[in-house]
Amino acid sequence: MFNRKYRGRKMKKIFQWEEYLNWRKMSPKQKINFKRACLFPFLVYLVYVFLYQYSMAILLIIGIYFFMRFLNRNKLSK
Repeated sequence: MFNRKYRGRKMKKIFQWEEYLNWRKMSPKQKINFKRACLFPFLVYLVYVFLYQYSMAILLIIGIYFFMRFLNRNKLSK
């Protein structure tokens, strides 16, 4: 129906656990992606701990900000 020639495309691999087990044969880009994937849970944990510890202070600052906007809503500025 359509006159297309089959063009083979390189498909990006999603599940590469067999390749990740062989560190010496990995390309530098694969090594960086693997390191990022392994360190991401630690980053999420640090953000969680930070937000758990300082959530009340952050909410207080946001509340003060919106309260000041509410008080100054009718004032004209240059």
